[in-house]
Amino acid sequence: MINFLTYYNNKFRQDINQFFSKIPERSKHTLEDKTIFTIQYQTLTKDFNYLDFLDIKQKAFFGTALYFTVLVDQVCYSLYRQHYDNFSRLTFYPKFVGNSLSTDQTNFNPCDIFAAFNYSRDDKKKNETPRIEFWETFNNAVPVMENETKNFFKDHLAAIDGQLFWDNCKKEFPYRLKSEMTIE
Repeated sequence: MINFLTYYNNKFRQDINQFFSKIPERSKHTLEDKTIFTIQYQTLTKDFNYLDFLDIKQKAFFGTALYFTVLVDQVCYSLYRQHYDNFSRLTFYPKFVGNSLSTDQTNFNPCDIFAAFNYSRDDKKKNETPRIEFWETFNNAVPVMENETKNFFKDHLAAIDGQLFWDNCKKEFPYRLKSEMTIE
């Protein structure tokens, strides 16, 4: 049985490349700088078959890995702008944007990635395709991504304190972690 660490380190890059090979060119580069890859909200929805190469468990892994990728990029841009050019040259992380001409230049909240996977305009697709539950995968991914993030800054961008950076990421989490829940 594959776990999130194995998926992230061995399969995520393959899956994101396969995803980009399936989406239309116009969805890949919606920003003025055409070297920056974008992922439009609609490309993750049930209305399109761009993710059909993944089973439901792999979709949970992919969506969670994509969430953390976008989150880390946005936290760096928002809070560590003086280091962002170096960060982006090292990572080339994609941006998560809207669908229309008015929003395809706008970064969406990474939490919306989870909603996109379960969204459809078509009631039939909405009801016939299983809902992807991310909470368990997300919880399992947190220690992996914390370690990956801290190590990245330690190894590649030491001017940023990895722990402080991660603490800023945690403030944006969409779910309460198992470790934060109390049993009464």
